[in-house]
Amino acid sequence: MEAAGFENHYLSSLLARRVYSENGDRLGKVNDLTLNLEMPIPEVVGLTYRPEFSRRRFYLSWNEVVNLDSGLVIVRTGYGPPLPMDGKMMPESEVFLRDFLLDKQIVDVHGAKVERINDLMFIRSEGKLLLVQADVGLKGLLRRLGFEKSVTRFCRWFFDYELKDRFIAWNYVEPLAFTDRLKLQVPQSRLAELHPADLADIIEDMDVHERSALVETLDEEVLAEAIEEMDPKVQVAIMRRLEPDRAADIIEEMSPDEAADLIADLPSETATGILREMDSEYEKKLKGLLAHEEDEAGGLMTTQFMALPPDRTIVEALAHIRRHANEMDVVYYLYIVDSDGKLLGVTNLRELLSNEIFTPLEEIMTSRMITAKINDGPEDLANLFAKYGFRGIPILDEQDRIAGVVRFKALLEILAPHLGK
Repeated sequence: MEAAGFENHYLSSLLARRVYSENGDRLGKVNDLTLNLEMPIPEVVGLTYRPEFSRRRFYLSWNEVVNLDSGLVIVRTGYGPPLPMDGKMMPESEVFLRDFLLDKQIVDVHGAKVERINDLMFIRSEGKLLLVQADVGLKGLLRRLGFEKSVTRFCRWFFDYELKDRFIAWNYVEPLAFTDRLKLQVPQSRLAELHPADLADIIEDMDVHERSALVETLDEEVLAEAIEEMDPKVQVAIMRRLEPDRAADIIEEMSPDEAADLIADLPSETATGILREMDSEYEKKLKGLLAHEEDEAGGLMTTQFMALPPDRTIVEALAHIRRHANEMDVVYYLYIVDSDGKLLGVTNLRELLSNEIFTPLEEIMTSRMITAKINDGPEDLANLFAKYGFRGIPILDEQDRIAGVVRFKALLEILAPHLGK
């Protein structure tokens, strides 16, 4: 029996090991291991082996394994008749490691990037074989090919360089879903917790099939935030593969200015199908934004901002912000308007929080405002942002009514490609 303590094992070293019973009978060679992904620490629950000169595979519960010493797999004598894999139904929680993980891409949710698994590292304790790390480095690939020691020695001698291990702890790993069955058994909650920009980078690094599989598992709000951070070409590729009703649900979670840019980039047939599935109020907003050129203030602005009449008090304003903040793109500024929507003044959260709560907004608002017109170009807006340092600039129509707000982020997306020139 094995000594107490921990043993490290790699999947590459376990595959093709000879399988013997305790009394010395040779059963075959290991073909694959099966893993239960639903356990807190994924645990090997079985193995498949192939007898010599046979193409048939047989299943063996890991509970029957008593020793892994001397490069062999020793199983309990008299464990029962072999279970052929032909037609055997595997539980949904159980997956084959060679097929499901080896050479497949995973998401490192700690480093927020896509990696390829070259090997897997287990620890064996009290008979259990637990998956603890994924090897995504060159050493893992060389280990599988049988060249790890020779290449490591050569690099050390010829280049004076030590090949480094690259492991990812399994609790930071999210396997990508490749089939409907795996979509159900692999949770994506850790991906949803990533910053939208990191999740966008991960999705952009995937191929078309992996991207589609992951997109199907994410809810609309999480996906909408990530899409806003993506390259326009990737945005279009994702939308074209979705059903119009789901695409509409996702776009409705986006900022109107970002959504309008995306709709404008889509083929007309795809865009029309998506608009047809949208809420009528949101569709009206988008069509209003689409009426302007993409690089004009009217095309860059968002219509999701806070506006209240001048006789409202601070406490009413704060209650309004609390109710609607999740729907708004501009929260820091509160715009004061008359009954016709004409812009009278502006205040901000600092003023709201530092004055007496029953003070009317007209007493704390600033009437000396910096504004822009709907047809103003990006250079005009850039000059205003650079000079005054605002987070957003209100955009007025011909009747001096506030039509929207251009955020600095939206302007930066237009100017960024030219900053290095």
